[in-house]
Amino acid sequence: MSWVNKLQIDIIDEEDGSATIQIDWDENDPDLHYWTSLGAKGQENLVLTAMRSACELDLPDPNRA
Repeated sequence: MSWVNKLQIDIIDEEDGSATIQIDWDENDPDLHYWTSLGAKGQENLVLTAMRSACELDLPDPNRA
């Protein structure tokens, strides 16, 4: 099992129509040491990079004919 599978990821729909991604995890789990060591900014960057990569794989490039 990948350490990523141990993250509890929830999408919270906000009243204004936006959404919040909430990630919880056990800071004492040795499998999550890397994630915990990233700190808030590193975690944010990892999630955003993963989301961009997923979108690039699944969505057509509008600049390609």
